[in-house]
Amino acid sequence: MKYFFALVLFLFASTLFITENTFAWGGRGHDTICQSAVFLVKNKTLKDFLRNKPNMLGHLCNVPDIYWRGLSPEQTKEGNPTHYVESEALGIPLKDMPLDMKALIEKYTGKEDQLKTGTKIMSLPHEMGTNWWRANQLFEMAILEGKKLKDLVAPANSKDEQNDDLPYNKHLYNMITYMGVMGHFVGDNGQPLHTNADYDGYESGHGGIHAYYEDLCVSFFEADLSVKIVKKAKTIDQNSKSNQFTREKTVLEQMRALGVISNNEVKELFKLDPIITKSILKEEKGMKIKTPAVRKSPAEGQKVFANLIVTDMARSALLLAKMWDDIYVAIGKPDFKAYKSYRYPLTPDFVMPDYYEIKTEPKK
Repeated sequence: MKYFFALVLFLFASTLFITENTFAWGGRGHDTICQSAVFLVKNKTLKDFLRNKPNMLGHLCNVPDIYWRGLSPEQTKEGNPTHYVESEALGIPLKDMPLDMKALIEKYTGKEDQLKTGTKIMSLPHEMGTNWWRANQLFEMAILEGKKLKDLVAPANSKDEQNDDLPYNKHLYNMITYMGVMGHFVGDNGQPLHTNADYDGYESGHGGIHAYYEDLCVSFFEADLSVKIVKKAKTIDQNSKSNQFTREKTVLEQMRALGVISNNEVKELFKLDPIITKSILKEEKGMKIKTPAVRKSPAEGQKVFANLIVTDMARSALLLAKMWDDIYVAIGKPDFKAYKSYRYPLTPDFVMPDYYEIKTEPKK
């Protein structure tokens, strides 16, 4: 009976993951990564400032998957590819991926797609994905907002503190928002299936693994998931070999290094996958028909994947905290003591990618 339930559950889950517009970690996972990152920040002033904001940052880390997904077609078209990087389309190993997006577009547009014989790459950002560049964009935007604070008057009284139009409040609010949303994409990069063209396992008989691994199994962790992540992240940080990805010079280099580590775990993830019956992928009348694998229950899967999930999340939380620390240093290490606004970023405006040219369709 429980295997029948598993089959029904994953038939439903598979309908959510039939395109590359996949989620990573689900709501709980992204929230926990970003909340955990607060307690991995090393600068005491910044850490103390963020201590009463983990719930806000956790919410912001889910915005790209919950609020931004439901916006206009023009926005979702540009937003969806920011959640992954699939270098297989270019025939380049992740570790060798150049980081100049404009140069990549110029070099590979019109070249044959290495994943689809007889098909040419028409829009590299949309076909390969731009996760690393998205994180870098938001990192730079947070710094830009934070640097404005040094020339602004901080709130002087309770009225100023709750004045959303006060320039100091406005720019610090924007900085926090970009820092939080950035966390989503750092979390995506730590999920192995977001660096792999076989993102839902159908090419390997593991169809449906995406939702199972990052969401269903995660839901069966107990309340101490964040404690486990922070503890694991600190262990990683103390090892000069395992924390090398945080020591790269730029955000793009850090994201690439983390992506390589994540991608190297795909084989292990498939090996651990507790499947009962392999998935089926067939093509009929030009359409791919997918039947997901039947697996043991997510409760049992959680036990199998627990260490891998915690490690993946810990790496993302550690790198996110590092990026927050770097933002703080870049803006001059202000004390933030005057900022006491209650403003909460429930539905922050969508941010269009700025690292490639976006061609808009003429209105009819």
